[in-house]
Amino acid sequence: MYDEKTDYDDIEMSSRLRNVLRRNGFESLEGLREYPRELFIKFRNMGSTTLKELYKVCDEQGIKLRSVEDLNDREHGVRFDDFLCMDAFRMGIKSKDDLRRYSLEELEKMCPKDKRLFVRLKKLKTIQG
Repeated sequence: MYDEKTDYDDIEMSSRLRNVLRRNGFESLEGLREYPRELFIKFRNMGSTTLKELYKVCDEQGIKLRSVEDLNDREHGVRFDDFLCMDAFRMGIKSKDDLRRYSLEELEKMCPKDKRLFVRLKKLKTIQG
């Protein structure tokens, strides 16, 4: 999905952060883009200091991390849990603005068999017009 992968072994970071990334199956920093920021603190041995370091390393490497809040629309009652958010991120939808690129038919085809994601994306797209 991303042309250039940043091997985190070549980047200066603590061994704790490196181990957390390995333990959670990340081969490169780009893989973090498919997860909402809120999920990282749930990784084993990811304390607040290590989390801050992760954000700093990603910022230095130009890796933009997204939040569940980039998709949620509380005003209209559209909320994504971490797993629906990850599905949307994997589809390339990382914010409400990304929905403009797709028709409802395309979104329906892209969504996994669990249609909860499509229902939320459809509502967001309808709200945005």
